Amino acid sequence: MMRRRTLKSGGGETLLRGGWLKAIPRYLDCGIVRGHLSLVKGIWLILIPTLLTTLLTNAFAIPLTYDDGGAESFWSDYYPNGIAVKFTPPSSRWKVTGILVYGFTIDKGGKSFIVEIRDSDLNVFFRTSLPITEYFKNATLHWARIPLPNVTIRGDFYVCVYPMLDFNGTQLWIAVDNDTISGNCFLIDCYRQGVRSFKEGQAMIKVEGEEVIDFIEIVPNSIFIDEDALKISFKIIAPCNSVEVGATLRVESLIEDCKVVCEKGLYETRIEWSRLSGLKEPAKLLLSIKAPNLTATLIIELDETLFSKHLESKEENERLRIMLNSSEVELRASRDKLEIEKNTTALLRVSLKEYQEMVSEKTRENERLAEELSIMRLLASSLAVSTVSLLIILLRWRTLGKPGGEGNA
Repeated sequence: MMRRRTLKSGGGETLLRGGWLKAIPRYLDCGIVRGHLSLVKGIWLILIPTLLTTLLTNAFAIPLTYDDGGAESFWSDYYPNGIAVKFTPPSSRWKVTGILVYGFTIDKGGKSFIVEIRDSDLNVFFRTSLPITEYFKNATLHWARIPLPNVTIRGDFYVCVYPMLDFNGTQLWIAVDNDTISGNCFLIDCYRQGVRSFKEGQAMIKVEGEEVIDFIEIVPNSIFIDEDALKISFKIIAPCNSVEVGATLRVESLIEDCKVVCEKGLYETRIEWSRLSGLKEPAKLLLSIKAPNLTATLIIELDETLFSKHLESKEENERLRIMLNSSEVELRASRDKLEIEKNTTALLRVSLKEYQEMVSEKTRENERLAEELSIMRLLASSLAVSTVSLLIILLRWRTLGKPGGEGNA
């Protein structure tokens, strides 16, 4: 529930905005201070170089603000509720160097408040927890400056402050300009990516920054779906090599750091699938890099689709593994069959060789038989001729041996 305090016009706290300057004329009317006017001049001579140095140091810091400088009420609320102010930087690359909050604290012991910077889609890319009493004065309304490590942004962004109100502890109250309605002030829940309208006026929060000349950037390289984890690789573009790289996984209300390794200029972080299973809302991986005077972040949204793809990939790997095992079995059977065929082929070759030798032997035997047949034919022919000749001789002899055979002849 939102808590609000109203500042009445003419109240003593309204003079605290530069109250030490307004208090000087009062003391000058006193005789005691007149005698020390030269001392006051000496103090001013010391302060002037200091102020000039401060002005020169912050000469390039450009403030972004909406309020008119006057506070009419104050706002605070319990955690995780906060207040957010949307800003539009004057250039495409803008470096936020500090946040200024107009408010006060009621000191009842140590306590912290939270400051966030979110992009135009309300993704958190910078978050820090700070002790209240180190930045806000007890019961004294003033501008508290919160320096930032040069957070580089692109496009519209939100500055969110969570007072973490506790009536039994230290309380932080933020001033509200009820006369200014800019439409850029909202209520926000730390755990949700959305805002609600704030109709009370304009929270007195402003930022200081400057256009980025030397910039640092995170360039995504690849997302690899492994069997055990999701691997995300990225490159860093920076003006120097001395950079500090971090990765933070935010899953619903859980925030956990992830290990980042670098190999051959390519950074990689891995997320176990067990952290991404059963998500009710997308998880966010915040990649952050810090270099001297430069800071950059990149938010990667990890939804249930990646886990579904992991399951599909796992099922596909299992199917391929079964196919591979089946192929190995078939290959082994084919190898055994091929070995058997090789042995059969070897046997057939041996048998063929034996058959060839048998055929050669039969051929030689046939040639030998042919030669013998030729000889037998020759002998038969000779025998036939001899037989015919003998028969002729016998017939002639018988003819000559008959009586009167000679005369008949």
